[in-house]
Amino acid sequence: MDFRGVLAYPITPLLGGGAIDHAELFSHVAQVCEAGPDGVVVLGTSGGFAYLSREERREVVETAVAAAQGTGVPVAAGISAMTTAEVQRLAWDAENAGADGYVLNALSYIPLTSAEVADQVETLVQSTALPLCVYNNPVTTGFDLPVELAADLAELETVVAFKDTAADRETFERRRAYLAARRRPDELAHGLSSARLMLEEACPADAWHSGLVAFFPREFARLFAVANGAEGGQEAERLRVALAGLNRVIMGIRPVSGLHALARETGVATAPPRRPLGPVTRDDAETLASAVAMVRWAAADL
Repeated sequence: MDFRGVLAYPITPLLGGGAIDHAELFSHVAQVCEAGPDGVVVLGTSGGFAYLSREERREVVETAVAAAQGTGVPVAAGISAMTTAEVQRLAWDAENAGADGYVLNALSYIPLTSAEVADQVETLVQSTALPLCVYNNPVTTGFDLPVELAADLAELETVVAFKDTAADRETFERRRAYLAARRRPDELAHGLSSARLMLEEACPADAWHSGLVAFFPREFARLFAVANGAEGGQEAERLRVALAGLNRVIMGIRPVSGLHALARETGVATAPPRRPLGPVTRDDAETLASAVAMVRWAAADL
């Protein structure tokens, strides 16, 4: 797995009592794969990894791999955890479950230093074989992974991608230029994690990583191609504006709760996320439904 192109991060559907709905997860991932994204990543923020046990996370990977079988779409797994030992165990579980790669961010109760992040990645690479995408998510982790460290980590054989939550387009493009000067294009895929920059700025990148892709994979594939130089048009611009509006609604609601509500609005059966995360309000659900209707209208001609 090279972590390039349009990468979908599905939710983990839940039953009313909070148990994982594996039948719905299988159906959801299978439908996403039918739309032909460049990859699926389970157990990201969208997938609620932080609220699942180790055993549940292994089972999610098994279900997703089974759902993607025969489609040609690779499946990666988020393996972030509080300790390096737990990261290793999650990586081994995912590999044994059939995953094609890993995504790892610097998760810790106490924000890590660059040396500690490097040690964790190096330890993981020495004990596993799958391609690794290193994730910079400073809002969640309290650690803003320097682009210099990303370039250094890419010297490790299995570190193939950098998923970047840049605050603005200027920052992302400055990092992109730095990485291009340090690494060959085939050595490290510099992917964008901010749906706002994807949709409001049409920011080009080696990859777009997003939970929204799992609900609109064809639509995001179209806009990704336009952002990276393909011919656009009025229909693409309408779609971009509609999806940008939907993203603003999701971010205003709160991402995980909003994505579970979006799942229900788009036909994926799920209960709200596990407590302490709360469900969306009725007013927010109505606003979300209107935003989804706008996306469907804008996508009608694709």
